[in-house]
Parts: sequence; structure tokens; C-alpha cells
Amino acid sequence: MPDAYNPDVISMERRLNAIYLLLLIVWFIFNGKITFQICLFGVLACAGVWLLLKYLLGWSIKKELRLYKLAPFVIFYALVLLWEILKANAAVIKLIFSRRKPEGVIVTFESGLRSPIANAALANSITLTPGTITVSEENGLFTVHCLCEDYAEGIDDLVFARLLRRMEGIA
Repeated sequence: MPDAYNPDVISMERRLNAIYLLLLIVWFIFNGKITFQICLFGVLACAGVWLLLKYLLGWSIKKELRLYKLAPFVIFYALVLLWEILKANAAVIKLIFSRRKPEGVIVTFESGLRSPIANAALANSITLTPGTITVSEENGLFTVHCLCEDYAEGIDDLVFARLLRRMEGIA
């Protein structure tokens, strides 16, 4: 069966045409008036954006839906990160006021994450959390410096890594 009669191809073309029309409608709304030049330029500009979406960025409906599925997890991840940063700040302040000299410790662990993006997110999350810093990451093998031994406990099973594994399962 030729592609021209394939329902999936026709459906994809309809979606892309809908995106083009949506871009054009937004163009006219933001412009506020309609003249021949605005219409011509809008048609060309929207066609350019549409081609950019389709070809250069590899846009597809599947990828778009995946992003919508991940959005709540990304928001939850940001909230968990913020909470962990606040907890770690309190722990570091407590360590500073206790006047005990911190004994730094270096810990190595395997993240179990598959994608480089997830590993980078985990490395950045560890570094953003006060009292810990990611020294290196190679293929999911992390080396982390902790301000004291208490901070090193459970670092191989961080809430960040669990959330990122869950997000990898969706993506």
C-alpha cells in the first residue's frame, strides 16, 4: 500500500497541518491587524517555523506526548530537589555551629541510570545539594565528595536517582 493511502501518514500530515494553522492563528492574534504584507509574511514565517519543527528538531507527535507525560514528574523532581537542598542547608548550618571539624569522605557508587541526560541531572542535583559535590561521573559511575560521613550514608540510593529511573521508564 503506498504511503499516500496509509492512515498513519495521513494522520501525521493532518497533525502537522493543524500545527501550521495554529501557528498562523497565533501570528494573526499577536499582530492585531490584517494586511496583505502581514498575511504574506505570516504565511512564510509560520512555514519556516513549521519546517524547523519538523526537520531540524525532529519534532513528532510521539515526542510531544512523551514530554506531556514527563511534565508532572519534572515538576515533582524540582520540588524534591528544593526540599533536599533546604534539608541539606539545615544540616550544614548545624555542622558549622557544632564547631566540630568535618572529616570529608569520598564515595563511589553506580547510579543505575541509562541515559547521559539522567546521569547529568543526578550529578547536578548532588552538586546543588549543600555538603556534597560530584567529583566525576563516567558511564553512571559517580565519585562524590561529602562534607562528613553522615552525608555519605545512603548516597547510593538517593531519592533523585529513584525519580530519574522512574522518568527514564516513561521516556
